[in-house]
Order: sequence, then structure tokens, then C-alpha cells
Amino acid sequence: MKPMILLAVWGIAWMAATGAQAQSKVYTWTDARGKLHITDAPPPVDASVKDVMEESVVTPAEARQRQQQRLQRDEARLDEKRRSDLENILRRAREADEQAQAAVQKADEQTQRALEYRKRFGNTPSRREQFKYKIRAEEEKAEAARAEAQRAIDSARAASEEARTALNPAPSVQP
Repeated sequence: MKPMILLAVWGIAWMAATGAQAQSKVYTWTDARGKLHITDAPPPVDASVKDVMEESVVTPAEARQRQQQRLQRDEARLDEKRRSDLENILRRAREADEQAQAAVQKADEQTQRALEYRKRFGNTPSRREQFKYKIRAEEEKAEAARAEAQRAIDSARAASEEARTALNPAPSVQP
């Protein structure tokens, strides 16, 4: 009795091992009338074989390994996307900072021009009266340049804060 059980266990193990390595074949062939057949049985001798596809049976261990590889690839893609997004955020922050610096420099230059214009044409009351519209126009240009610089600074601050948040995400609260 014991040898029979041992033989049955050994037989089941052998079938499982060979079954896991078994392959299924799909045949594509054309018969004498030109009709295309796709079967898992071998074609007749007179048929012209187009293709034979073999697919091996995947063991649970192989399936787990493939799933793990797929998860690793997905994680790598997600990391690459995060890195790309972070690089874009940092680039936008740098560009906004450069634009703010340029706007501040332009505002300073325009303010200096307005001061020089007032100094040159407004040194006496009669000249101030004569050139008041030109002086006012230069001062308005300077004020507009300062307002533009302030908008650029605000934009740079927002971009910088976005970059800071992206670099140091807030810790998640766990219950």
C-alpha cells in the first residue's frame, strides 16, 4: 500500500513538473482549396503551413516574477515622470526669477531716467511748467515699470514656492 501511495505522489509530481514546462502550439495553415485554418492540432500533410506559434505555460513563480518586473518598470516610469515634472518646475522658477531681475533692472533704469529728466527740465518753475507733460510721462513710465517689476517678483515668488513644495512635499498625516 505504501509503495502505491509513493508511486502516485511521484507520478503527480512528475506530471506537474512536465506540465509546467509544456508548450501549446497554434498552427496557421491553408488547405487545398485556399481556406485559412488556425488550430491547435497539426495540419494535414497536404496543407501548406503558414506559421507555427509556440507559447510556453507560465508557472506561478514566473507570473509573480513578471508581475514584479512590470511593477518595477511602472515605478521607474513614475519616478522618471516625477523627476521630469520637478525639473520643469525648477526651470520655470529659474525663468521667473530671471524675468523678475530683468524687470527690476528695467524699472530702476526707467526711474533713473525720470529723475534725470526732472532734474534737467524741472530746475526752475518756468521750465517745470513748460515740460510738465514730458516729466509726467517719464514718471508714469517709471511707475508702470515698477508695477511690472512687482508683478514679476510676485510671479517668481509663486514659482519658487511651487518648487520648494515640490522638493519638500508635506508629510502625509496617518491616522
